[in-house]
Amino acid sequence: MASATLKELNPTGTGKLVLFETRYGVDYLFVHYLIFAVLGVCGGIFGGCFCRMNYLWSRFFRQFAIIKRSPVMELSIVVLITALAQFPNRLIRPTGDIVMAELLVDCNEPGESWICGQEAKDRKMAYYAWLISGTFVKLLLTVITFGCKVPSGIIIPALDAGALFGRMVGQLINSISPGIFAMVGAAAFLAGVSRMTVSLAVIMFELTGEVNFIPPFMVAILTAKWVADAISPDGVYDLSQHLLGHPFLDSERALNMVRDSQDGGTGTVEELIPPAQTMEDITLHTGPHYRVRRTTLKAKLSKLKARGLMDAGLVLVNERGLCHGYLPEPELEYVLQTGTGAARSAEDELDVLEGLVSNFVDRTPLTLSAKAPVEYAVEMFGKLGLRYLIIVEEETARVVGVVIKKRLVGYLDGLKAM
Repeated sequence: MASATLKELNPTGTGKLVLFETRYGVDYLFVHYLIFAVLGVCGGIFGGCFCRMNYLWSRFFRQFAIIKRSPVMELSIVVLITALAQFPNRLIRPTGDIVMAELLVDCNEPGESWICGQEAKDRKMAYYAWLISGTFVKLLLTVITFGCKVPSGIIIPALDAGALFGRMVGQLINSISPGIFAMVGAAAFLAGVSRMTVSLAVIMFELTGEVNFIPPFMVAILTAKWVADAISPDGVYDLSQHLLGHPFLDSERALNMVRDSQDGGTGTVEELIPPAQTMEDITLHTGPHYRVRRTTLKAKLSKLKARGLMDAGLVLVNERGLCHGYLPEPELEYVLQTGTGAARSAEDELDVLEGLVSNFVDRTPLTLSAKAPVEYAVEMFGKLGLRYLIIVEEETARVVGVVIKKRLVGYLDGLKAM
C-alpha cells in the first residue's frame, strides 16, 4: 500500500518509485569484479581517513572556547566555506540528492544531461578535474561539518563522494556504463565511513532498484570495510559517541581490549572502584529502621549533580554494610519533587521499605566480588545491558564500590590510550 501510494503521489516528480532508480539494461562481466574490489579499497581508504580526520578535527577545533560558546559562528563559517568550495564546481553545486541522481545517469545521447555532454567530448581533462576535485572537496567539507550543532548528514555526502570517484573510474572502462561504477563507488565510500555491510547493500538496492547489482555492492562494501577497519578500527558513529561522552559499550571489542592489555594476566574489579570520597557521596546509610530524612536525600542529590553523576544513583547500605538496594538519580529527583505540604517538609522521613521511595528502589541489584576479573564486569555490562554494578567484599559481601557504565567506558578508554 505504501509503495502504491508513493507511486501515485510522485513526490519527486520523476515518476520513479525509488529515490535514485536506475535502469542500465546491461549486465556486468566477471572481470568487472576486480574493478568493484578496487572501488572497495578506495572507499575503505576514504572512510578510514575520514574517520581519523573528523575525530582529530572535532577534538581540536571544537575545544576552542569561542566555538563552544558560539555554535552559530561555527555554522556560519561552515556555510561560507561550503559555498566557496562547492559553487565553482558544476558537479557538486546542487544539493546532495540531485548530485547523486545526476552521477548515476546512463548516457544514451550527448544532450541528455551536462555530464553526458562532457563525456561525449574528445578532450575530457577539465571534466576529470571536476570529478577528482569534487571527491576531495566532499571529503574535506564532510570532515569539518559532521558533528556540528545542526547536523549536515553523513550518508548523502559519502554517497556523493563515492559516486564522483566511481564515475571517474568508469571513464576508463568502455564496455559498460560509468553510472554503474558511480553506483558501486557510492556504496563503497559509505561503507568505509559507516562500516555497515548487509544493511547497506539492502539500502543501495532500495535506493536504486537494481537487484542484479547486489553482488557488486557486497564485494565493494566488504572490501571497503576491511580496509577501513585496518586504518581506523572505529566507524564514524562509534567515534561520535566517544566524542560526546556517551557510555556506548561494544562488549566483544572491550573484552578483547582487556585481555590484550593484561598480557596473559588479568586485572580485578577493584580497579573500577571509585575513590573513597565519591563512594561516600553516593552511599546512603539507611539505619536500622530503613528511614532517611528528605534533607539527606536532597544533599545527596546535589552532590551527584555537582560531580556530574546524573546517570548514577545512590546505593542503600544498612548498618552492617550490606547492600539493601539502589536508587537511580532520576527516580531520586522525582521522589523529592513529589508530595505537598507536610509531606514535603524538610524534616520529613521517608521509608525505603514502604511508600513512594520503595517503588523506585532496585531491591536486587547485581553484585560482583571485588576480586573478580575485569572481564566479568565487561561481560555483565555488555550481555545484560546493566546501568550499574555493585562491588562487594569476597568474604563479607559488604559494599566496597559501585561501577556505572560511564566509569567502565572511561577505564576502557584508558586501556586504549596505553
